[in-house]
Amino acid sequence: MTPSEKNIVRSLVAVAWADGKMEEPESNVIEGLLCGFDASPEEEAELTEWAQTRRSLEADIPLAELGTEDRELLLANAALLTQVDGEVSASETELLERLIQLLGFEREEADAILSSVADGALRLGSKALTDAS
Repeated sequence: MTPSEKNIVRSLVAVAWADGKMEEPESNVIEGLLCGFDASPEEEAELTEWAQTRRSLEADIPLAELGTEDRELLLANAALLTQVDGEVSASETELLERLIQLLGFEREEADAILSSVADGALRLGSKALTDAS
């Protein structure tokens, strides 16, 4: 994994923890992302361990280290994460709005990114990550 990919996974963990708990469907999406990024067993263990502790958007997303493509990928995966249980709650919608603001996206940009995962799948190069439900 590249440092950028690790930052995206760490950021996505913070998104998963935003409601105060990490549930199995969310951890499945993160595991899928690790697979999509071809994480080594050591990297997977490191990031899985890191994910065991409650994280927050403001404290744990390394904004200064995320480029435009990283931010787009993070928002798309965060949207996918909110869809994993089959419905997007009001609190999940609020979370995405907070993330959009933190990442500095204009509304039009954010809407384009969110619509890219409306079918529950996100492409990473030649690999597709789909929700676990």
